[in-house]
Amino acid sequence: MTRLLSVFACSLVFASVTANGQMVSSSTIQNDPAKESLCAKRAKVKPVPFFIDQSYVESTRALHPDTTFIAADGVIPELIECRVSESTGRYESDALDSADSSYWHLVRPQQFTPGIDTASGQIKAADVCLKAARDKVNRDGFDHSFSPGAGVNEINLSVGPWYHPGVRIAGMKAERYDIAVEGALFYKSSGPDLDAVRIHCLLSPTLEVKAIAAK
Repeated sequence: MTRLLSVFACSLVFASVTANGQMVSSSTIQNDPAKESLCAKRAKVKPVPFFIDQSYVESTRALHPDTTFIAADGVIPELIECRVSESTGRYESDALDSADSSYWHLVRPQQFTPGIDTASGQIKAADVCLKAARDKVNRDGFDHSFSPGAGVNEINLSVGPWYHPGVRIAGMKAERYDIAVEGALFYKSSGPDLDAVRIHCLLSPTLEVKAIAAK
């Protein structure tokens, strides 16, 4: 109950913060290094850099001056707030936000717009891949290209075992936030059917072509 009240209290604090707060790096929020290390150890996570609303940090510490903020990456990113728990007396995780939100987010590399998490962004990534693949194949009789809706995936920690960081796509090892694209180029043939060339691309977060496989 105390933990729930703590989370609820923090939510009320943030509700009173202006929507246009300044986002600052986790390296500037003045966590105590010893408490940060203890927080990570007891939460059993490896902290990663993040950005957080400065007003949220200040408002939370106005209620709990000993609060340490850390973030953990994973299938679902987490913001963890550690302080002395009223129920256990231990310095440990006392509030948790289990997703990127309006007041904090992980540090991500520069990305293209409108973004890979949008339908138009996925279409744009597929177009970049298939155009580059067509130039690489350099074959006469092109008819059309096609990439299925499920053929565009960001390299992350949640897309099964197929698109995790480290998987090889078109012969190159993929990194977190890269983009994998599958599709096909179709060419006219001497018969009624079209010849298909299967395409697999690895793109950077800004849609630079890192590797292409065509077969």
